[in-house]
Formats: sequence, C-alpha cells, structure tokens
Amino acid sequence: MRMLLLCGLLALTLMFPVKAAVIYLSPAQQQVAVSDSVAVDVFVTGLAGEVVSGWDLNLLFDDSILQFSDVFFDLANFADDPMLDVLYDSSAVGGNINSFLVSFLSDADLLLKQTEPVRLMSISFLALTDGISLINFGTDPDYELNVTGLDGLSLQLAARGACIGVGQGQCGTDIPAPSTLWLLGLALLLPLQRRFALR
Repeated sequence: MRMLLLCGLLALTLMFPVKAAVIYLSPAQQQVAVSDSVAVDVFVTGLAGEVVSGWDLNLLFDDSILQFSDVFFDLANFADDPMLDVLYDSSAVGGNINSFLVSFLSDADLLLKQTEPVRLMSISFLALTDGISLINFGTDPDYELNVTGLDGLSLQLAARGACIGVGQGQCGTDIPAPSTLWLLGLALLLPLQRRFALR
C-alpha cells in the first residue's frame, strides 16, 4: 500500500510540478574554434508573477581557456531611460566576472516591460586555446547569486551554468532533466509495487 501511495505522489509531482525561478546560461553548450568569439546570455525564468528588479552576480570561468571580452546589459527590460532609470556595472578579474544592476522603475512598470524568460545580459569571450571551460554562478546568496524581485526582495533561485568547448575540447553530455529522472524512478518503482501488492 505504501508503494502505491509513493507512486501516486510521484505521478502528482509529474503532473503538477512545483514552479521555481531559474537563472541559467544559454546556450548550455557550445563548440567553437580557437580565436573565435563566443557569447552566453543570462536569463531568468519561472518568475510566476515576480519581476527582476536588480541583481548582484558572479560568473566563474576558466581564464586559461577563455578571455573575457564584454558585457551587454539588456536595459530594455529594466529602464525607459538608461541614463535615469537604472544603475549598472561589471568588472572582470581573472576567471571571475562580477555584474550588478538596480532598476529604479516601479514594480508595476517592470511587470509591463518584462516577458519570460527575462534576459539580464549577454557576456562575450575570446576562445584562447584547446580545452573546455565551465561557466558557473557563484554561490554566495548576498554577493554572487542575488537576484531581486518585487519590493526589492531576493528571489529563491536554482542556477544552471554552461560549458564551452574550444578546439579539441569537448563538453560532456547533458545531465537528464529532473522530469526525466522522476519518470525513470517511477518506472523502477512499478515492478516493486506489484511485488509487494501480491504479498
């Protein structure tokens, strides 16, 4: 009986997944040649009525493989007048890119401007040599992975990074999505449920 209940709960989780905001890099994987330029975009999705009103983010990468070039802030999502409505900046030291932005628009104005996924910025690199570089968010919730929403309150976020393969370097295969793992778990539990139901 317990197994049947567990299978039922797993099925409900698949049918009605819990929505969580996700900050992610796109594309998740890229392959480029040495000396090519390459860019990743930073997006937030799963806001469910929230907005992005600002952030303080760190991105970490392998600076022996990639050289930071530039950050382009997608100000159309955060300002009517970039000279008055927003404060933003970025800096890079070694394999660490710090960026922050604060929008002075009201939450109501931001809700009108933003559609999901909300693009925060685009970051460009120069590919230096053969190899791979993972690009990941820092973990400190105050200064490395802090995105604010309504009323300037920090959002609870899941973070997904990216991989760039340069020249002979090849990124690995994708990690299965959580829904795929739940389906696999459910498939493995069904034979056990039948076995225990017969006793």
